[in-house]
Amino acid sequence: IERGSIVLSIPSSDPIANDIDALTNQCYRKAIVLVLDVKSDFIQGIILNRPTNIGVKEGMKLVRPGHGEVYDNEIGSNVGKEETGAAIIPHRWKVWFGGEVGGPFSDRPRVSCLHSVTSDVGKNVSEEVLPGILLTSFDGAKAIIEAEGANPSDFWLFCGICGWETEAFYREMNVEGLWRVVSSDGGTILEELNMLRCEEEEEFAAQRTCDVDSDPRNAGLHTWEMLMDMIGKEDEAHESEYSFGDLMLKEWATKVLSFSLQEDRSFLMSDYIPNSDGEEEIFDVSEYDPASGMRSSSVCSTPQSSTVVGALIRASSAKRSPYLLADQGFHKSIILIVLDDEESSQGVILNHVTTETITLDLEGTNVEIPVRYGGPFQDLARGEGDSKPPLVFLLSSLSSREASIGVEVGTSGIFACTKQNITKAINAGLASVADVMAVQGLSMWKKHCSRSGVRGDIEEGYFEEISNNNIGNVWRRLLSQKPLTQETLDENLLIATDAWAMGRAVLQDDPVYVFGSDVDTEALADEALRRWVKAFFL
Repeated sequence: IERGSIVLSIPSSDPIANDIDALTNQCYRKAIVLVLDVKSDFIQGIILNRPTNIGVKEGMKLVRPGHGEVYDNEIGSNVGKEETGAAIIPHRWKVWFGGEVGGPFSDRPRVSCLHSVTSDVGKNVSEEVLPGILLTSFDGAKAIIEAEGANPSDFWLFCGICGWETEAFYREMNVEGLWRVVSSDGGTILEELNMLRCEEEEEFAAQRTCDVDSDPRNAGLHTWEMLMDMIGKEDEAHESEYSFGDLMLKEWATKVLSFSLQEDRSFLMSDYIPNSDGEEEIFDVSEYDPASGMRSSSVCSTPQSSTVVGALIRASSAKRSPYLLADQGFHKSIILIVLDDEESSQGVILNHVTTETITLDLEGTNVEIPVRYGGPFQDLARGEGDSKPPLVFLLSSLSSREASIGVEVGTSGIFACTKQNITKAINAGLASVADVMAVQGLSMWKKHCSRSGVRGDIEEGYFEEISNNNIGNVWRRLLSQKPLTQETLDENLLIATDAWAMGRAVLQDDPVYVFGSDVDTEALADEALRRWVKAFFL
């Protein structure tokens, strides 16, 4: 690998590793990377096949448009109606996603421009990457335009870079087979980039040969397939076409590259999600950050006085699950809120049964019940010197309150107990094994403003409260889940989905499909959850 190398990301041949990448690392799936720098400890490059629909308006200002909007730039074609009778074709800067480091959601974006202007000015402000392909800054690109009469369409403006530790990259390439070097010249690369630039929405698109990858939601997949064909790997390329990983990549591109979804930030999640408020925003390129206008206000008001302890909540029933691309374990989850103070809200997921069991030593017999995954924060519940976080036993029975078994969680009718409490109650005939859940781990929402914590997520639509009238039915349905095995996986997921549906009436809206497919995004999110459970629990 050297400066100017083109490498293609190859899906893993290991099904589980491939699923984990599809669930957690969609950004680099089937990426085409131009290597810019190779050092003994680090390799740096930019992704070439991830166009966005961000453009530049008059005065060289970057704008965040809705999908398909095209803005005329002050700089138009040199040939207009006066000379040819043809309309002036507008030019604009098209922004490309170059990588997550310094990318569109970074507070410090890293902007660079590829071009093929080989004049003296072009060479003076640029560095050659490949014969005929040069790299410059945005200021350098503007200088070339001013001196040479070039257009924004002569440049490819990338926001962000990608990088790897050199040893890790070579291991991924040579041992795991996740990267393949492409022998390609500058002319071929420019041809592929030009195809990606073509915009189907433009008035003059009919005069061009537009590629499907001109739409950011396709994530440059067609371009990747064409390069695979060039190196004789067309069969390998088409084997994974329309696969689960490709569908996840397209959904990632729809969310991250097209800037068209109206979503807000969840306090459970750590990433920023694009949101369009319908107002056109203009950014100076030196301070470019499309996410800056999407973040929740940092001004805090008086903390909420109402508590949600004891609430049973279920994950959003939105057409596009907010947990499709990250934290898939929360998709269609059912959570009991056990704590809500000034610093955080905490809860336990009830619908994820694991392969582990816990034995209850009862009079005359021993009974095993499944251990449930309560959430990703395992260490918060771990005592000093403990090898594992302690189990929380939950019990819901008519006699629990009268017999003072454990402590009721809010007014839910669900009681938190110790193993000793549970064993005594069952031996005394005050409870049944069939009424008990054992949960390990916590889910947590941070607080810093009035609309934060789990209450903020409920108000934003990430979760929905289950009415007290439905809690009993949901609880009993979940109790029918069995310890997780390959054989019980699908049955357990079906039971969890049934319980989730019992929590609240679901309106039957028209489905939303993954771009360029007939796959419903809800079905994709269900499949993502299934693969998440299989990859991380089995």
